[in-house]
Amino acid sequence: MRDRLIFTSLILWGIAAAVSLTLLLAVPLFYIDIHLENLTQISGLSAEVLRHNFNVLMTYLVNPFEGVLQMPDFPSSPDALQHFKDVKKLFMLALGLTLVLSPALILFLKEHLAILYHNGLRFVMGTPLFIGLVAALIGFDNFFIYFHEIFFRDDTWLFNPDTDPIINVLTENYFMFTFILFVVLFELIFFLLYWSGNKRLQKKIFGKTEQ
Repeated sequence: MRDRLIFTSLILWGIAAAVSLTLLLAVPLFYIDIHLENLTQISGLSAEVLRHNFNVLMTYLVNPFEGVLQMPDFPSSPDALQHFKDVKKLFMLALGLTLVLSPALILFLKEHLAILYHNGLRFVMGTPLFIGLVAALIGFDNFFIYFHEIFFRDDTWLFNPDTDPIINVLTENYFMFTFILFVVLFELIFFLLYWSGNKRLQKKIFGKTEQ
């Protein structure tokens, strides 16, 4: 029971940690996307201005002491501000869980539970790949809609470009890139855990054989 609780906590930690790492990399990813999708031409703003506004947005989303969002060059409707507030709560939850559940990672490694949950780790690694396959089959736009319908109670995430022009530069491709980044980071975290367990298991088996 205790080991199962540690493993469950580890899964939650892995999800939260992957989200947290994605948040850290979301900024440079947007900087790259400015050039990839020619966002300066779409928005009529310079790359420097776009970077500054995005930094303001991300500071609001990840800083618990930043209570007001006011991007200097992008007005926001009340619905958009409410949505960003809801997103901030989810991000705060992810960052908090990464810290609070970190002992689960320590215990998992210290007690070599990767050996016990060898197959469980493989299943965990397969889950986001399956979700990614579903997203590819139904189209990322439909996946994006379903995702928001699951995690948000209302339709404030449906931005109007006229009242919330930020949506013109937060493109579908950008969100797809961040989703792919999350999956890669998630897979990397659990692959390393699986690899450590596999290495320990082989050492245990070969050790018994030599005896």
